[in-house]
Amino acid sequence: MNSIFLRLYGGLLLALCLIGAITYGAVELVNSYRSDLYREKMARGTFFLMAEGYQHYEVGDRDRWSQVLSKLFSAEIALLSSDDLALGYRERLHLEDGLVVMRLNDDAGYADVLFQLPGEDVYINTRMTKVSEQQARATAVLILHYLSHFQESEWDQALTTLQRQFGYPLTLLQRDDVSLDDEQEQRLGRREVVIALDDSTRNDSSIRIYAPVAQTDKLLVLGPLSLFDRFPIELLLIAGITSLLAVALATYLQVSPLQRRLKRLDKAVSQLGCGDLGAYANIEGSDAIGQVAATFNGMTAHIRRLIESQREMTRAVSHELRTPVARLRFGLEMLADIESAERRREKLNAMDQDIEQLDQLIDEILTYARLEQGTPNIEFKPVVIGELCEQLRDELETIRDETVITVNNACPTLKVEAEERYLHRVLQNLVTNALRYAKSHIVMRVEESDDLVFIHVDDDGPGIPEHERERVFKPFARLDKSRHRASGGYGLGLSIVKRIVDWHGGGICVDESPQGGARFTVTLPKDQQGQHVLGRVNELH
Repeated sequence: MNSIFLRLYGGLLLALCLIGAITYGAVELVNSYRSDLYREKMARGTFFLMAEGYQHYEVGDRDRWSQVLSKLFSAEIALLSSDDLALGYRERLHLEDGLVVMRLNDDAGYADVLFQLPGEDVYINTRMTKVSEQQARATAVLILHYLSHFQESEWDQALTTLQRQFGYPLTLLQRDDVSLDDEQEQRLGRREVVIALDDSTRNDSSIRIYAPVAQTDKLLVLGPLSLFDRFPIELLLIAGITSLLAVALATYLQVSPLQRRLKRLDKAVSQLGCGDLGAYANIEGSDAIGQVAATFNGMTAHIRRLIESQREMTRAVSHELRTPVARLRFGLEMLADIESAERRREKLNAMDQDIEQLDQLIDEILTYARLEQGTPNIEFKPVVIGELCEQLRDELETIRDETVITVNNACPTLKVEAEERYLHRVLQNLVTNALRYAKSHIVMRVEESDDLVFIHVDDDGPGIPEHERERVFKPFARLDKSRHRASGGYGLGLSIVKRIVDWHGGGICVDESPQGGARFTVTLPKDQQGQHVLGRVNELH
């Protein structure tokens, strides 16, 4: 659960930081673009009037108009050719469309402003360090100068035409219709241009420029000119909605994989609930959901194995018990007809051996059933493999006859986490089984690779045919149909070995030995990592 929490929390935190950074960068980029548009929109009308003034002069006399403009705006204004300006492709397109181009230099604190004279390859160029009241007044003067070329009756039409070039309203009002304070009225009386700020306490405050029209009682009003708002409500709403959508998308991307995995797990559980023992939760990962899925898959595999084993044991036990029981019944029938005490004793000894075989068979069946019915009580502790092999070799000294048992250990101190009692049972069964078929030599080899330990048990016997190598691990499987119980056992030894290895998260296989016989290889993980055996993804089989 902690890993899922950390994944969700870490993913959302990273997504929020990324979304915040992207949103901030996007808002700054949009504001920069809006700022450029705002400046160009505010300056376009002014420069259009400058250009219109230039076109009233002959080419040789245009310097006079440049001097007038420079004095009016308190900035040097000149005409330059395209070769002097080194225009870029985007700048040239903007200028040809009648737009103002500004070359900003934030470090130096100024902007070079360019505007093309209509129909000419000549450009107005000026450098401005700030927007001042003088420039606003100069714009009003230029508009009045423009109107001076028309009759008073044509002013409204002239302003309508000129309005297309300006980014703010241009109107003519009667002086009595405008409410100004006393100081502003006095300045208008002196024929000065007045700049008034509309309600500076509001976020949408603006300015208006009032210029008296000579020899009339009219006022030219420029504005309202809205101040640039870096964060208008529309931009904030767009940024907020975009951020919420991005957070929703990030949350969906984080939760959706978990939801899909839970749905697959739920589907597998439903299949199992409906009796489908082949249900499998195809969910990868080492988090809590992956562990639950792995345990579920191990559980379903274990249930299938139990049912299959139960069927096999039901068939096999009836067969295995039938022979000794039949011999006992036959022996009892014969016992009544035997008069000789010595013959009677021999028959009783034979019957006692049959009972002992039944007892051994029942013991093997119970051992196998105990390993099949559920997880045994396994206490994993470090076990030195080499010492365990040598201990087993010494224990089998009395029953090995002429067969030589050798321990070939390349890693004397190699340890593996296991239950020593069960691991001893595995090796004992493998070596005892090898003793039945080995001609003269059995070798126990111990090797390691990365996080795995390999234990090989080799013999020089006849070996096992390749097509029979999988069947030898099934209960009651015996390859030699003719052999008797004394030499062949009951066919449960290797099945018990496989179950013990399974509970240790390992695997076992049989192959051809370098000595010519059979090689049984047990593969075990060095560390069990405290994981439940049903939850292991066992790839060692």
